[in-house]
Amino acid sequence: MRLILGLLSVLPFPVQHVGSGDSVQPRDTASVIQSVEPALPDGVTVNIVGSDTFVRVRSIGHDVMITGYQNEPYMHVTTTGDVFVNDGSLTTIINGNQYGNVDANSFVESPNPVWRKIGSDGTAMWHDHRVHWMSPKRPAPIDTIGTVVAWKVPMSVDGVATTVSGTLFLREKASVLWWLAGFAALLCAVALSVRRRKEFFAMTFLLSMVGVVIGALQFVGLPAGARITPLLLMFSTGAAVVAAISIVMQRRSQSSQHITMSVNAGAGATLVVCAWLCADQVRAAYVPGIDQEWLVRILIPVVLGIGFVAMIDGVMRIVRNTID
Repeated sequence: MRLILGLLSVLPFPVQHVGSGDSVQPRDTASVIQSVEPALPDGVTVNIVGSDTFVRVRSIGHDVMITGYQNEPYMHVTTTGDVFVNDGSLTTIINGNQYGNVDANSFVESPNPVWRKIGSDGTAMWHDHRVHWMSPKRPAPIDTIGTVVAWKVPMSVDGVATTVSGTLFLREKASVLWWLAGFAALLCAVALSVRRRKEFFAMTFLLSMVGVVIGALQFVGLPAGARITPLLLMFSTGAAVVAAISIVMQRRSQSSQHITMSVNAGAGATLVVCAWLCADQVRAAYVPGIDQEWLVRILIPVVLGIGFVAMIDGVMRIVRNTID
């Protein structure tokens, strides 16, 4: 597992992330940039990362100054690509919490910027409270298309005052019917566990490997500073290793079937925990890190169904053998 995460961490996704804010998570709100006035010159782009989590600016050969919540200099991308954040800005402090709940009583705002270099690739990304919903409670839209609030992020590009404008929307949740995939997988797993043990063990392993692949795609599908905790990748990898051990044990020794079943039950339990931790991705309007969201919406219910059967089947057979 450490080897996998180590390899993923060095992939080329350079980015500067300012403020802990909240990491990219499944969510039902989305910020959409609707205008940039005046138009940005070639070499400068701005976009939203993670539905509504971060604002990202990329600049090559231009001077970009991002303005904070009190119209103070907040971040600076120089013409050479150096990226700075103003530690004397209250915005820097407020951005350290998802909802801006920080104790700023002891903070003394500097009359002059206190620049700290955070990068040199011309890319800056920050958690901006202007573009996301500032409450754990679900927002109430003000119209039929889901509008929550209009927002503006001011900046200057080569000394020209520029305004990025957009709207925060509430999106509809995905259908609850996605969970039916898990029920179908459960029935299939029950049939295999009763009639074809070898195929059932192989299915547990193959499903875990699918989880590894999709989990890895999710992890690398976001910039380094915005990546989610790779729960699907980590737990699927663990389940795959345990399931592989159970397959090897089953083939080598028929006399230790109770141990083999207990090992496969462990793989199933790992899959159940994985599905439980990732369950909110099934119905969230936005699934992090992957464009083919349907893959995750199907995978997690299937992981839950097969993992549950593997866990219960193993426990029941162990108990039965012990009694016998």
